Amino acid sequence: MTAEAPALTRSDPPKRAVRRWYRRKPVRRALVVTHRWTSLVLGLLLVLETTAGVILLYRAEYFRATHADFYAHTESAHPLGLQQARDLVEQAHPEFSAAWVSNDGGIIAVGDSGYTTAYAVDPGSGHVTGPQKLTDGVMGWLTNLHDCAFTCQDDPGYVSWLAAPTPVPEMNWGELILVVLGLLMILLAITGIVVWWPGFKKFSHGFRVRLGKGRFARDYDLHNVIGLVSVPFVLMWGVTGAAFYLPPVESAWLAITGGSTPDEAKYSFTANPAAPGTPVIGIDQASSAALAASPGTVRYLVPPAEGTDYYSVSIADDGYQPYGARAFFGGDRTVYVDSHDVTHVSSVDAASEPAANRFYSKVFEAAHFGWLVDGWWRLVWVVLGLAPLALMLTGISTWLFRLGTKRRRRKARRT
Repeated sequence: MTAEAPALTRSDPPKRAVRRWYRRKPVRRALVVTHRWTSLVLGLLLVLETTAGVILLYRAEYFRATHADFYAHTESAHPLGLQQARDLVEQAHPEFSAAWVSNDGGIIAVGDSGYTTAYAVDPGSGHVTGPQKLTDGVMGWLTNLHDCAFTCQDDPGYVSWLAAPTPVPEMNWGELILVVLGLLMILLAITGIVVWWPGFKKFSHGFRVRLGKGRFARDYDLHNVIGLVSVPFVLMWGVTGAAFYLPPVESAWLAITGGSTPDEAKYSFTANPAAPGTPVIGIDQASSAALAASPGTVRYLVPPAEGTDYYSVSIADDGYQPYGARAFFGGDRTVYVDSHDVTHVSSVDAASEPAANRFYSKVFEAAHFGWLVDGWWRLVWVVLGLAPLALMLTGISTWLFRLGTKRRRRKARRT
């Protein structure tokens, strides 16, 4: 049975009565301490997640810099196309099952269905380089940590028990951890604003850092200011991070911001019935059909595979490119092309949608990775991505200071 708070009288101020009731409940105090330490543990996981994300902001640049031979290419007046590049890889390595092609860094990459291995084709000379692992090394380990919580089986650091199913349908333990961390970031952003709010009269005090008033005042102010400045990014990372594995989070955000529930039907495509023996159109024909429907540059293409009878073509806009900095799998618009009929196409982004939905897909979600800006502007993401670490350090500092103050007061009362 839960204990009830004592009744209050006129001679018994509410704050004092509640305080006395609280002090008489050691179990409740123990629960508060447990909550505090649980928050610290979750905070550490959150710091690991965001710090790994900071490093991964430059994963594409790091991969290209450390695999110069893979990206070696020559100029030509008549460069090879995607179809020719795939044919060259299949001729040189018939045991390799090519599942996608990509224009990246001057070469044409031809990869497998597991997205773990690729060959590079120099479009100028036709030279084939590889195979090259795409998920190995430290960056692969960090990707497994940040994207999958060590549940991506083909990446370094895979932990089998984290990949076990949970009571939440279609979600393993690693994914559940990432969802919880995302929701925690949303909670931190919202409650941080409430805790920071100094009132209208003292609004300017919320932005000051008292450097000459001792460690506590300095770290307390730094905690507040860093938290306030990073709120937009923390909120963005929390919403988009949780939505990757828990789509209702995206729907809730869109409802709050004036959007509508995402139309998942636009990501489906049904090819027209084809007569037996009808030849499959080639990659180059599919690319041309996709570009006719949505002009730009083909960045990434997936040919028909088992169970599908259409091409999926990702196209980069010649102007604004939300996913322009992404390696291999860039492209900001998706076009489906019937594998037997070049006139039957579907552009995912052609349908009209609320501004909130378009903002989410073209700005908000892309901002999670920093792909919509170049490497220099991504330094802003780096600084704000380290905010949880700074908040943890300043929060621990102020907590230890308060703990030391309480100990000294207790010691003074005993003497």
